[in-house]
Order: sequence, then C-alpha cells, then structure tokens
Amino acid sequence: MLNLLTPFAIEVFEPIAKWLAIGAVGAVIIAGLLVFLLKKDAFPKFAKYALFGLFVFLLILGLISLILEIAKKYSQAYADENGLDTLAVATHVLIPIACLLLLLLATAIVTVILAKKATPEKVKSVTKKCLTIFGTIDLIALIVTGVLMAIYFETVKDWYETLNQPVLYIASALLVITLVALAFILDKSEKPFDTRCIAMAGITVAMSFGLSYIKLWEMPQGGSITLCSLLPIMIFSYIYGTKKGVFVCFIYGVLQAIQDPWIIHPAQFLLDYPIAFATIGLTGIFANNFKNLPQIGFLLGGIVASVARFISHVLSGVFAFASTYAGDLDSWLYSLGYNSFVFIDIAIVLVIGVIVFSSKAFVKELNKQ
Repeated sequence: MLNLLTPFAIEVFEPIAKWLAIGAVGAVIIAGLLVFLLKKDAFPKFAKYALFGLFVFLLILGLISLILEIAKKYSQAYADENGLDTLAVATHVLIPIACLLLLLLATAIVTVILAKKATPEKVKSVTKKCLTIFGTIDLIALIVTGVLMAIYFETVKDWYETLNQPVLYIASALLVITLVALAFILDKSEKPFDTRCIAMAGITVAMSFGLSYIKLWEMPQGGSITLCSLLPIMIFSYIYGTKKGVFVCFIYGVLQAIQDPWIIHPAQFLLDYPIAFATIGLTGIFANNFKNLPQIGFLLGGIVASVARFISHVLSGVFAFASTYAGDLDSWLYSLGYNSFVFIDIAIVLVIGVIVFSSKAFVKELNKQ
C-alpha cells in the first residue's frame, strides 16, 4: 500500500507545497513593503515575527517533503526504475544521514535553550560545555554514518568499476583542501560562534531547505533551478564569515543528498552534495571590503561561490556521469553544458539578494547580528 500511496502523495503534495511556499514568501514581501512605507518604525518588529513565522512554515514544509522523499525511496517502483536495492539505500545512506542531521539540529536547539537559561557570566561556559558534549555525540554519529555508507558503496561497487575512481578521489580531496584553506584564509569575521550564530544557522538552513522544494526546473540526472533557495544560507555566510558559512553550507549539502539523491560513487557524492554546496559559504569573502556597499560585496561573493560550485559539479559530471550519459559528446562539453543550470539558479538569488542588501533597513538589522 505504501508503494502505491507514496508516489501519489508526492505528486499531489509537491505542486500544492510549491504554490503555498510562493504565496507565503510573496505575502511576507508585500506585507513588509506596506509596513515599511506606511509605518517605518514598526518594520523591525514586523520583520522579526514575519521571518519567524516564515521559518516555521518552511521548516514544516521541508520536514513533510523530506518524509515523503525517504518513503519514496522504499518504493518498489523507484527501485525497479533505478536498479537499486531501496532497503540498502534507505538503511545505509538516507536514514543515517537524516539521523545525523537531526542530532545536529538537536545540538543547536539544546545549546540555545540552555544558554538562554544561564546567567550572563555563564553563557560562554554553558555553550562550550554543550558543544563539547553534543559535538562528541555528533562526531560518533558522523563516523557511524560514514561506515554505513562505506558498506553500502562496497556492496554496489560493480556499478562504478568503469569510472575513473582515482581522479574522482583526487578531485574531491583537492577541492576539500582548497575550500578549507580559502575559508580560513579569507575569513575576516569577528562574530563569535555563540547561541545567536547557532540559532541563525538553524533558521537559514531550514528556510533554504524549505525553499529548495519550490523547483522552477528539474534536471533529469539531478539538480534543479529553485526560487532563491540558497539566499538564506548565503546571507548567513555573508554575516558570519566563510569558516562558519562553509560549515553550515556543508550541512545543507548533506541535507540535499537526502532530498534529491543521485549517488553512484562515494567521491561523486562528495562532489555533488557536501562539497558543491559548502562552496556557497564563500559568499562572505568580500563582506569587509564593501562595508558601505554590501550589495556589491554580496554580488561578488555570490559569483565566486557559484563558480566554485559549478567546478565541483563539472568534475563530478566528467568523471562519474559522462561515461553513462554523454554518448558521443565530449565528456567535458557534456558536463559543462549540463551543469550550467547552476548559473541560472544563482542568478535568481543574486538579483533578489542585491535588492535585499540595497535596503538600508535590512543592512541596519544586519549590522546588529
């Protein structure tokens, strides 16, 4: 019964969720403009409650969509279509990743709650203690998830024996090293990793994940053009710097692997999901260079981040997918052409982002973070 109901539920839910989300975002924008024009003093308070309401709505939307996506992977129809062992995919890849992300979310929530209850002089020590204890649990969960995924990939290694595996591993390793180096070298933010930062990280990831289900166009072998789904985590990266931005965007990339999984190789998984989206954390590299023109800093940082994401997807396409899908076309031309959707997706975000960062009221609130 589940195999029959799940595809139907997804087919019915997706368009409804899409237009509900568009309507909610549109309503908040229109209401915000009216409040700003008619009663400017009330705008900060309105923005606070409106964004919180939008966050809750998108979080619920994302969770329902995520549950339906995981249920879909148990579908026999999905297994037959993709030649997969759905139970193995779910138990060794999707569910472990989902549990890891839930643990990270729980870490953030518990840390914020306990820090809020602590006295001002004990906030730092409480935050540090929570992050140490829960961070250890999260690290163990990460190792277990890695082991389970390794077991899964070992059982299906016949799929990718024809792939250029050494190059895939080298490409993913080089990108990780480069990304981490850039994140530390270019980070100029002085904002601490405190409860406000943790709360903002959770809010922006949830909002981005919810918006990622508003797909304007979906690519056949994974990837999609969405309605500004990357904007919240790009704003976070701009505010809190590249180190925190890369980490938060890395988590978002893992979450994307659950939502839209096209996983045929461990290194391809890294290139298309955690690494590709972690590059979005580079959005804040010019934040301190354009303090008086934040829209320019956001635009330039967003362009650098999108190019880095494009490179990650292109390498995956050349060394993992081209042998199956490129046909007679050169593998580089195939991958460059296929993954060009990244620039359309980011162009929408950059246009809206520049408009948002051009608002003096928004920048004023931004500086309070």
